[in-house]
Amino acid sequence: MNSKFTLNIFHKVLITLLAVTLIPLITLWLVSNKAAQSQLTKNVSQSLVLTMDTVADGIEAWDSTNVRAMTQASSLDDMISMKAELQNPILSVTGTAYEWSYLMFTIAPDGSNVGRNDGGALTPYGDRSYFQQVIKGAPVGRQVVMGKTSGKPALILATPIKDPNANLVGVLAMSMYLTDISKIVTDIRIGETGRAILLDASNKVIAHGDSSKVRTALQDFSAYPALKVAGLADAPVVYSSEDRQVIGFMRKLPQGWTLLVEQDYDEAFATMKRMEKEARILIAISIVLVIAVAIFLGKALTRPINELTTIARQLSNGELQVTIEQTERGDEIGALARAIERLGVSIQLAMDRLRKKS
Repeated sequence: MNSKFTLNIFHKVLITLLAVTLIPLITLWLVSNKAAQSQLTKNVSQSLVLTMDTVADGIEAWDSTNVRAMTQASSLDDMISMKAELQNPILSVTGTAYEWSYLMFTIAPDGSNVGRNDGGALTPYGDRSYFQQVIKGAPVGRQVVMGKTSGKPALILATPIKDPNANLVGVLAMSMYLTDISKIVTDIRIGETGRAILLDASNKVIAHGDSSKVRTALQDFSAYPALKVAGLADAPVVYSSEDRQVIGFMRKLPQGWTLLVEQDYDEAFATMKRMEKEARILIAISIVLVIAVAIFLGKALTRPINELTTIARQLSNGELQVTIEQTERGDEIGALARAIERLGVSIQLAMDRLRKKS
């Protein structure tokens, strides 16, 4: 016959202690965990935004310095003359002043090369993107290319040359190494995995904080996961990149470039994971302690009750010579023991009366 399971005193004590201990503990943990996660997310986001501001400001300062220098040079009368013999001294002095520049040259509106600071052969530049941008009215033309001599990404910056009547008479261009820009990007570190990535207008890599991710110079990052994440330019977002979770932030720079800052999720939220692990350990320890206390209390309660149950059974069977040890207790069990003791005395007296009558 199947016996129906019933809750005994031990089970009830255990359930009560677990409820009293774990419900407040887990509730407090959930509330604290939510608040801590919100604060940590805010701190991580602020760190990414501040890093983004630092890198963007460095790039903007470097770019503005070059643009101002070229704007000033292009406004000189000798430069406006569009005569090589007058332009070349200016190009030479300006190019020397900016050590990251390796070539300065001028282009006529028809795309022909007029002056240059390296004394090299004149080269037609009419099909170049930076030239076309300025010819079409852009205040500054930019194009990232592979340096023929350095084999590294280089930037060609172009500004219009206008006469006193604001008519376009030519284009001033400067080819420069991107060493300083690359240093600004690669020097940024957020923990062990945080990094910055700078892409040009066509999503080619200008600089990457993790060189192992770049297989070739000017590698195309158009398919990079971060570029497809909605809202990444508005606020830091968690997303999957390759085989890991990351949190990242993206910004379009005035130059038309894209700056991305990202960090592995596991590192960024390591504090939260550690807190969750410690909380789980605390809860597990609490459960073990509660079970130990329940076993102790259960035995302390059930042992005397079981003994009294045995005594009551003996009395019901006519075994009146019993010893009840719990009568000295001052709690409910003591009261029950004394009641059973009186019951035994009453049964003994009743049996004595029956024997006398018989």
